[in-house]
Amino acid sequence: MAIGLVQGFVIAAVLTKAEWGIVQLAVSIGGALGIYQHLGLASASTREISAAKKDGDVFKIFLTSALIRYMVTLPIAFGLFFLAKDIAVNLYKNADLILPLKIYGITLLFQGMQSLLNSVISGTKRFKQLFVYQAVIACVSLVTYLPLIYFYRINGYFYAFILFNIICSISLTFIAFGPLKGKMALPSKKEFKLFLKDIFSISIAIYLMKIIYTNWEKLGTNSLGLFNSSETIATYAFALLYAKKLLSISDSVTDVSLPVLSQKYVDNLDEFKELFSKNFNKLFCLILFVGTFAAYWAPFVIRLFVGNKYDDSFILIPPMMLAFVIYSYANIINASVLIPAKMTKAMIASFALLVIGTGGFFLAFRAQIGLLESMSWGMALGSLLALIYMLFAIAKKLSFSFFNIDHVAILLAGAFVSLLCPIDILWIKLAGFILFAPLILWSFYICSFVSKQDLSYIFSKAKSVLVRGQK
Repeated sequence: MAIGLVQGFVIAAVLTKAEWGIVQLAVSIGGALGIYQHLGLASASTREISAAKKDGDVFKIFLTSALIRYMVTLPIAFGLFFLAKDIAVNLYKNADLILPLKIYGITLLFQGMQSLLNSVISGTKRFKQLFVYQAVIACVSLVTYLPLIYFYRINGYFYAFILFNIICSISLTFIAFGPLKGKMALPSKKEFKLFLKDIFSISIAIYLMKIIYTNWEKLGTNSLGLFNSSETIATYAFALLYAKKLLSISDSVTDVSLPVLSQKYVDNLDEFKELFSKNFNKLFCLILFVGTFAAYWAPFVIRLFVGNKYDDSFILIPPMMLAFVIYSYANIINASVLIPAKMTKAMIASFALLVIGTGGFFLAFRAQIGLLESMSWGMALGSLLALIYMLFAIAKKLSFSFFNIDHVAILLAGAFVSLLCPIDILWIKLAGFILFAPLILWSFYICSFVSKQDLSYIFSKAKSVLVRGQK
């Protein structure tokens, strides 16, 4: 997460604001189209692989998913490649987008495999290898992107983009299938149909969810790109980039919770509820604390890396951070409860509210508070509506309530502190931090979200790391 944030800052500092705006627009267009290859296969495959009784079934499930995915990936990739000029010139009136979109189209051929390879690793519960890979590949990304961007500017970003994805695909293939050597065989026609049925029983709902989420995330950039300058897009995209890094926490959690809780849901529902509740409370605290003070200190962090080029994004960071704090909770709940319980209707409806809430707020308030501000606060409203609907749906179907007034009070307190983001006077910020940080930490404790045992465990772990470091 830290390496990715540094990389984003350095790229934004090297490129001009207009160049960075074009890069973000191209990535946003490509991402909005590329999501249609998803088909919900990665999460569905993870669920099925985690429940597989035989090692030999793992490769068969992967192969079934891969064959279906590339039936969709190939037309999208070639379509984006050959229609790049029309999209860039006729729709967005910017010829600088042509080469980036062509490269993005080719890169989709490599990206299509990666999430399925991830599902093999997480589905077989090899979390240590997965997280080591994620840390190492972040460093590889840094040394891949920065030289090419420095020498080739906008096009260099996309040269690095395709090179990095090739490296990822090759690395994940070795990690995923190394332990399965000698246990890989083609599925029979009967097995193919069986796996296909099991995967698609949940994957279509996940597919729709992924499409909706991606279009929600890209809604601001793609919409603003139609009628505004590259500099305006850059301001919005920078605030989005800063806030979105928070998702690294919930995404890491879902890599573990999806396979583990899918199995637990089938085996013992009461243990499932207890396990999820305890872990959710701890994650609630971690995400809120990191998100709140990442927004609070944003002016100093951002200026440290990029100077004052993006000072106009400070006002957008609190609502954007609030949006991704709330969405992180929704993301965890979705992977840990809705998918294991196969609550497909609730899943689709809650994610539809992401777009409806965001788009509705933007259309209603863009004239009153401005385009960028209305889109940012719309993101926060959309994520809140999605979370509320999820909680009501789970309470109704599973008689399971884990989000109460204590969570709401602490969330509001965090939102208030993050609104102080635009203040850039150091002594005021330090005084506020000394006041607010202990209060928020104390609220976690008095609400029993974090216990003395948890704190002792954290301190003992930190102490052991320090001791090893000194040795």
